[in-house]
Amino acid sequence: MNRRSFLFAGTDRENEVPAVEHNQSAERLARAMNPTPLEVTAGLEEYTAPLTARSAEHLLRRIGLQYNQSEVQQAIGKTASQIVDVMLTVSPASLPVQPTWATTPLANVLQQNYDQVNELRTTWFSQMLSGKNPLLEKMVFFWHNHFTTEEKKVYYSQYIYWQHDLFRRNPKQVSNIHQPVQDNDRAFFGNIKTLTKAMVRDMAMLVYLDGNQSVSGNPNENFAREILELFTLGIGNYTEHDIVEAARAFTGWRVEGLTSKFKPSNFDDTAKTFMGKTGNYSADEIVDIIFQQTACAKFFAKKLYKFFVYEAPSDDILDKLANELIASDYELKPFLKKLLTSAHFFDEQFYGAVIKSPLDTIIGTGRLFGLTKFKDTMIAVRGLAQLTLELFNPPDVSGWKGYHQWINTSSLPTRQKFSDSMVDGTSSIAAMPVPESKIDALTFVKSFGETTAPNVVAAVGAYFLPFTLTQGQKDALMNDAFGGYDWTVNAPNAKAGVERLLKSIMRMPEFQLM
Repeated sequence: MNRRSFLFAGTDRENEVPAVEHNQSAERLARAMNPTPLEVTAGLEEYTAPLTARSAEHLLRRIGLQYNQSEVQQAIGKTASQIVDVMLTVSPASLPVQPTWATTPLANVLQQNYDQVNELRTTWFSQMLSGKNPLLEKMVFFWHNHFTTEEKKVYYSQYIYWQHDLFRRNPKQVSNIHQPVQDNDRAFFGNIKTLTKAMVRDMAMLVYLDGNQSVSGNPNENFAREILELFTLGIGNYTEHDIVEAARAFTGWRVEGLTSKFKPSNFDDTAKTFMGKTGNYSADEIVDIIFQQTACAKFFAKKLYKFFVYEAPSDDILDKLANELIASDYELKPFLKKLLTSAHFFDEQFYGAVIKSPLDTIIGTGRLFGLTKFKDTMIAVRGLAQLTLELFNPPDVSGWKGYHQWINTSSLPTRQKFSDSMVDGTSSIAAMPVPESKIDALTFVKSFGETTAPNVVAAVGAYFLPFTLTQGQKDALMNDAFGGYDWTVNAPNAKAGVERLLKSIMRMPEFQLM
């Protein structure tokens, strides 16, 4: 079965939509699943047009995890700059409360550590679903998938917590990163270079990539290899000799209880030659040299672009974004502001050009319906794992690859059964979440202010999908849901009709795009 076929398989429209509709959907999906650089003339100049419902939805779905009706209405008429400024402003009072076990002595009890990590999973899930900082939480996931560690190896829940907290608060300095900090030390979006230095001494990372075992005379090269290959530069921008020399500089750090400490006696206190420079470099000095490389700026520019905009950036836009990072000395806030308010970001070709992640699928769909809670948050967390995203357990050190790997012949039917369950209030799949209480589909659809079949279909489709429905799609949806045009929200069977409509829209291939 080819990609085009499997994305229609099992839908109500499989045998009813004309070939031209299949072709149009296939083209949209091909752009997301087999991305190539697009010809986009718009650059990083600011997008100043007042936001429409459509452009507001594009911005909100990319900088958060979808949106609700209230958020869209509040954004209409404002500028992208106004919305992004709000998203980049974080109040410490809005953050999750630190669990009591985060500072308790380590316990070598498998079930206890597992239960505490599950508590962290459910807390984070709730924060992503109904918290006040959608862009911050999206960046927490970005860093979680960038500086990867796996719970299965790290083991201790405290180490997992402190790394997770580090991604959220982005401290202004790297000292005492495993201790409760004052509000004025929270940089939130922070500095990429500072965060990278923090990873050198992070407890979870020291355990995961074996830095905890690295000593002078016997340096472990795992962290040195990954910081160059996966975390900062990418293959082709360093040598094997650079790995060896960097590993020597990363010696000396040890996990002790609930913190990490530098042990001078374990440090290779001799000259190293790294990236063509020679000196008795420390770990932080190695990071400084890495961030002096142009390849580093391009590496982060590309990864952030792919995360927020599109899988295949052009060389021209990458050069411009890399220059922005260099100019700000890797401060993340100005970079995000420049990218997310740019005319380039709002180019029509990027609407619906990305495949939804499991977070966008489960949390995002909940948000579309205005949910603040699922019936069982732990089941919702397991639902993410069913769709191949188990929080705190990426598949390997390179993290989740995302995009076309989020969706296949196995995960698509699961996604569609989940979206059905959002309307039904019950699930046909074990470990797949349902709303805390059944959604009143008729009241939800009436909230769009339309009454007739054509207008209801157009309004609901515009809200749920990144593309404007074609007339053929509208006709198919009206026939599927209402049996034709002669239907209104006041019809005797209106509730059944709108439930069919919601299910049909969420089973469309376009619903998997954002």
